Amino acid sequence: MLNKAIMYAKLAWVYAKGMCGLRRRVYDLQFVYVPEDKLWYIDMPWPGNRYNLAMVAGSNHLLKFLDYKGERRVRVMVRPSRKRITSLLEEGYFECDKQYSGLLRGATYKVNGLEGFSREIWICPVTLTVLGHYPKYIYIKQMPLA
Repeated sequence: MLNKAIMYAKLAWVYAKGMCGLRRRVYDLQFVYVPEDKLWYIDMPWPGNRYNLAMVAGSNHLLKFLDYKGERRVRVMVRPSRKRITSLLEEGYFECDKQYSGLLRGATYKVNGLEGFSREIWICPVTLTVLGHYPKYIYIKQMPLA
C-alpha cells in the first residue's frame, strides 16, 4: 500500500513539473518498438506503469510509418506552438493541428505535410509531462538516430 502511494506521489510530481515547469521550444524525443508487446513507447524515465508510455490510436501508425528502415527506434525533434509556423515545413517539419483535447482525455491531431500519411493521431495525457499542455500545433521533424 505504501509503495503504491509513493508511486502515485511520484506520478503527481512528474505531471506537476511538466505542467508548471519551464517549457522548452524544441524537444528531442525518442521512441522504441517492443516486439514482445507489439507496441511503440516513448523512451523516457517514468515511475509508473510502462504501458502509460505506449503509443496508440494513430501515434503507433505514425511511428511505424517513420520507421521505414525497420530499426525499431525513431528520433524526432518536436516543436509545440500556439500559432501556425509555415516556415518550419520548409525546414523538413510536418505539422500536427489539434482537433480537440481534454485534460484527462488527451488530444487528437490531424497530420499535415507528411506525404503518404493522412491519419489523425491521439496523444495521451502523459504528453503533459513533456510539453506541459496540448499545443494548438505540434511540428515534428524526423532525425537520425543518435
